[in-house]
This record gives sequence, C-alpha cells and structure tokens, in this order.
Amino acid sequence: MSFTWPRVSDLPGSAAHARSARVISIACGRSGAGKTTIAANLALSLSKMHRRAMLVDCDPGPTDATRTMGFNPRESIDDVIGGRLTIDEIVVDGPEALFVVPAGPTDRAGRVDLAARLKLADAFRPHRRSLDFVIVDTPGSADPDTLDMIASADLPIVVLAPDSDRFMDAYGTVKLLATDHGVRDIAIVTNRITDDAMGRELFRRFRAVAGRFLDRTTLSYLGGIPTDERVLTAAARRRLVVDQYPHARASQAMVHLSRTIDTLDIPAMAGGDSFFGMEAVLRGG
Repeated sequence: MSFTWPRVSDLPGSAAHARSARVISIACGRSGAGKTTIAANLALSLSKMHRRAMLVDCDPGPTDATRTMGFNPRESIDDVIGGRLTIDEIVVDGPEALFVVPAGPTDRAGRVDLAARLKLADAFRPHRRSLDFVIVDTPGSADPDTLDMIASADLPIVVLAPDSDRFMDAYGTVKLLATDHGVRDIAIVTNRITDDAMGRELFRRFRAVAGRFLDRTTLSYLGGIPTDERVLTAAARRRLVVDQYPHARASQAMVHLSRTIDTLDIPAMAGGDSFFGMEAVLRGG
C-alpha cells in the first residue's frame, strides 16, 4: 500500500505555511519494540541527508536515546519545562549536525502532560522555521498524556514487532489513537523482521486485525528494519548503527526509511497548543 498525505497547499488558511518543521512521533505502546533505536537512527539518517533534524528525547531511562548516543548532559528537557533554561541552552550537538534535546533524569516518569507541553510551546517557537524534522522519542507507555502527544504530531509512527506481546501493544496504541483521539492517518514501521516480505506480511495481518475499528483511520506501511546484531554492538559502544556500521542491513533499512519520509508531503497539524509548540505560531508567530 502506498503512503499518501494531503498536500500542504490543500489545508485551509495559512497555518500550514507557518513553519517548515514537521514533527514525527515514534511510539510503541510499551517499551521493548525498538522505538528508541528507530527514533535516534532515523533522526541521524535525516541529518546525514543534510536535513535540519532535531531528536527530542522524552523517554528517560538507562538506555534512552541520549545515553545511547554517548551523552550524559547535566541539563535536560526538564529544565525547559521548569523554565530554568531555553532549548538552545540544553541542546547537544550530535553527529552529522544532528541536534539532540536530552531526556531528563533516569528515575523520572516519562510523561509530558499538557501543562508541560504548553511551556514547551513557547520554548520551541523560535525553531519553527529553522528545522525540517523534529523526531520525538515518546514515552514507552499508553497513558493519556503520551497518547495525546503522539496524536498531535504531524506524522505519528507506531513501531510493530513480530512477537505477540509487541503486536498487541501496537494494536492497543493504534486503537486508542483512532478511537479516543480521532487520528486519521497512522504510519507503521515493522522492526526485527527477517526480510521485506516478512515485514509486509506482518503489516498485512496487523491491518486486518485493526481494521475492525478503523472506520475513518488509515494505516500505511513505511518500511521495516531487519534483525541485525550490529544494532546491539553499536549500542554497547554507545553509538548508533547508522553511524558506526553504515553498511549494515539495519543501517541501510534506516536510510531507506528516512528517504521515504523525506519524500512525503506532510501537512502541519493545526491547533494552537496541541504539540510541543510547533503550532504555537498560531497564537502569536
């Protein structure tokens, strides 16, 4: 199935043209599907393509995206939420000109509620035209705040792994996004597959199961990431596979995924305070 989005020019009014940055949320419903690995490697792959990319780490933990890349900054997104620092003061320069907004302390719950997002709205506003992509590694949970964050992104991506538990986690996430948050378009990326045929078949089965409640929501397949021991080897070295092993199977799949996303005509979601403030321009840009 091909993946299509409405053209930006089709959106009413001028809100669609208020920013160049497109927000992409990576979700899974529960940790363990490879969400963080995909988020970080996708962000770096886009940066390698000379796209202005920022990785926003909202899922703190011992193996979060920030620490996986070898960073241990003292400042974090919590300082922005608390009003102590600006985005520019906490951002870390990653490889290939990638900007990284670090996660908070590892012992903090990863939820970012509406009040926090309203504060982030103003913090991110200066970057609305200086970035092409904002990749958000969302918390590995399905609580209402996390689902609202995912739903408000320009492109929600749900990671689907073949084991039964992760299959059901993805199913639950998609169901809640569709029924409780009215999300019309959800992208699927399969992970830990043997080959492309397996990825497409896994997506076909998933779409058939989810189709029972998707009256007005479309699931589209963006691609799959194969099982590759180099991913774990790179992570053990606190590096990303696309940087450490660019010719590995997983790296090549990440590159293909980033190119696919780069070709999409992704419209800007409307709504004054719906997500991280990339839409806050509607209130005073």
